[in-house]
Amino acid sequence: MRVSIGQIYTKPGVSFPFSHQMQRWLGEELSSATNAAADFKKKYGTGFNLVARVSADTQISDNQIKGPTIFKRDKDVEFTVFLPFDVIVSSAGGCRISVDYLLGGIRSVFQQAGIDLERLDEKKAFILEHICSDPTMLTMPWPHG
Repeated sequence: MRVSIGQIYTKPGVSFPFSHQMQRWLGEELSSATNAAADFKKKYGTGFNLVARVSADTQISDNQIKGPTIFKRDKDVEFTVFLPFDVIVSSAGGCRISVDYLLGGIRSVFQQAGIDLERLDEKKAFILEHICSDPTMLTMPWPHG
């Protein structure tokens, strides 16, 4: 099963500088963490893949997960993770805070989709460190460190 990461921002000025390289790299890392996805296959059928869309919203204090939307023709199960934009940009943690929220949202998606969390939990620190230390993961330097 493959996990894909995409981004969709609907409010002007409300976005994060994650690059397409980050989306591809994170998708590969998450795909390798889904080996125990029997419940996902039982829920949606074999051959389906998971799509996690990253978005952001103002005036929310924690992640909001929307979905799933099931695309039978494409065999995709899609969730959208809305990150709390105001909370993240007002914190001193910058990249680390945003990736921490993102991984928390993806963890919720895995849980709702019936994917075992153990491998994701094991990889969390590595993923966070890699995204925030590799300049190709961002389209521009993080504004607040």
